[in-house]
Amino acid sequence: GLQNIVSNFVSGIILIFDRPLQIGDIVEIGGQKGKVREIGLRSSIIQTKEGAEVIIPNGDLLSQRIVNWTLSNSMQRLEIAVKIPNLTDLEEAARKAKELVRSSPHVSKQREPQVLFLSMDETGCELKIYYWCNDTSKAEQANSDVLFRVHQAGWEKK
Repeated sequence: GLQNIVSNFVSGIILIFDRPLQIGDIVEIGGQKGKVREIGLRSSIIQTKEGAEVIIPNGDLLSQRIVNWTLSNSMQRLEIAVKIPNLTDLEEAARKAKELVRSSPHVSKQREPQVLFLSMDETGCELKIYYWCNDTSKAEQANSDVLFRVHQAGWEKK
């Protein structure tokens, strides 16, 4: 038991000085995703989007892979696959897709959306649209807003 306590204490000191994560960061650790609420000497607390507070011993933190979504920036790339009605002008389809995505307030204006054509048949074109959300904590809202705009345009989500 004492070995575990010492391990967690030393890991806490490493976390405080090495700073792979900071309070407020959005992280994924061992299947848990949430916001870092506290970094203590023996354990750290992650709050999930459902509101649960997960207490993780610092020794476990350092022994697992940590994905820090906000270490250097808070943007996250998202994607959506859509099917649009048959259009003869593929450049117009790409322009309209980018315009649709850019109209969302959650989508970054600094990074251009990308449109890839996946397939085409007599009923229409299948596209994959990549775009950047301004704030990783609002990725679900961004995706929902873009889906709503796709639906309003008469396109289908694939």
